[in-house]
Amino acid sequence: RKTAKSVLRVVEDRAGVPCGGVSLYSTPFELPDGSFTKADPRGGWQVWHGDNAPDNYWGDFYEGSAWDYSWNAWHDLPYLMDLMGGKEKFLERLSYAFDSNLIEYGNESGWSNLDSFQGTGAISRAENGMPFPFFYGYKTDGIFQNMDEVNSYVNANGELLMPNAVPGDVRFVDYNKDGKISDDDRTCIGDGTPDWTWGLNFNVAWKGFDLSMLWQGTLGNQVYDATRRNDISKTNLPSYMLNRWTGEGTSDRYPRFVLGDSVNWQSSDLMVYDGSYLRLKNIQLGYTLPEKLTKKAFISRLRVFVAAENLLTLTKYHGYDPEISSGGTSLGIDYGVYPQARTFSLGVNVAF
Repeated sequence: RKTAKSVLRVVEDRAGVPCGGVSLYSTPFELPDGSFTKADPRGGWQVWHGDNAPDNYWGDFYEGSAWDYSWNAWHDLPYLMDLMGGKEKFLERLSYAFDSNLIEYGNESGWSNLDSFQGTGAISRAENGMPFPFFYGYKTDGIFQNMDEVNSYVNANGELLMPNAVPGDVRFVDYNKDGKISDDDRTCIGDGTPDWTWGLNFNVAWKGFDLSMLWQGTLGNQVYDATRRNDISKTNLPSYMLNRWTGEGTSDRYPRFVLGDSVNWQSSDLMVYDGSYLRLKNIQLGYTLPEKLTKKAFISRLRVFVAAENLLTLTKYHGYDPEISSGGTSLGIDYGVYPQARTFSLGVNVAF
C-alpha cells in the first residue's frame, strides 16, 4: 500500500490557524470529501485521495495502547474537528483509535501470516479488525484422559472430530464449527501488547540517608513460549514437561511425550502464558557523611551507596524473563531471550 508521494501538506495559512499538533502519525482520518488526513511528523497535516498515500504510510493502522498519541501544547483540536466534519465524527473515529486494532492491512486479502517456528508453523498474524500482531493457532480444551473421551468428541453428525487421537493427546477446538479440525480453526490465541505499561519512581531522604527505587511492569499482555524446538526429537525439555500427561488424571494441560510429535505441539494456546510482571528495576541506598566530618579532609560532600539492578521480578511466566525484547511482528514471542542480569554495586560520590 506504500505509494507515490502524492501529498498535499495542510499548513498554517489554511483556515488561518496553527495546524500540526496531535501526533497521530500512524492514524489516518477520513474527511467528508472522501480524502484522508493524518498528522505529518514534520508539522502540519498530510491529505491524500484514494491510494495516493504518503511515502511513510503502510496501512490504516490504529495503534491503540501502543498509539503515539502525545497531545502537544500547540495542537489545534478545533481545526482537526473541523476537518473531520464536527465534534461527533471526531470522537467516533477517536474511539476506534483506542481499539488497538488493524483496520486495513494494505494487501488484497486483508491478512498475512507473519512469524513461524520450527515444527510449529505460523505463530503470529496480521488481520483486519484484529490487534497487530496477534498470536495465531488453535484453541484447546484440555487433554483426552481416556478412550471414552476420544469417542465422545464428535460433531453434529456423530462423526469423530479427532479420529486418530489417543488418551494423552490434546483436544483441539472446532472453532469455526464446520465439523472437523483443520487449519481453518486457527484463530487469535493472545497478543503481546500490554493493556497497561507503567512505572513508579520513589525517592526519600532522612538525616543523611537517601533511598531511591524504580519499579516497572506490564499488565494484560501474553507471552508466546517458542523456546521448545519441536523439530529436534532428542533435546533437553523444559521443566513443565515433568507435569505432562502420564496416565488418566495426571494432567489436563500438557500432553503425553512422544518423540517427533507433530500434532500435539502445533501452535496453540498451550504455548501462551500470562506475561504480566512487576520488576524492581533499580534500587539505591546511600548515606551522606556530615559536612563537619568531611571538611576536615577538604571534602565538601562524601556519599557512600549500595545499589542493585533487576533485584526482584514478580511474574507468573516460567521463562527466563517476562520482559521480552522482541518487537514488530514478534511482539511478545519468547525465542529464548537472554535474561537481564541482576547487578549489585557499591560506590562513593566525592565532591571537593
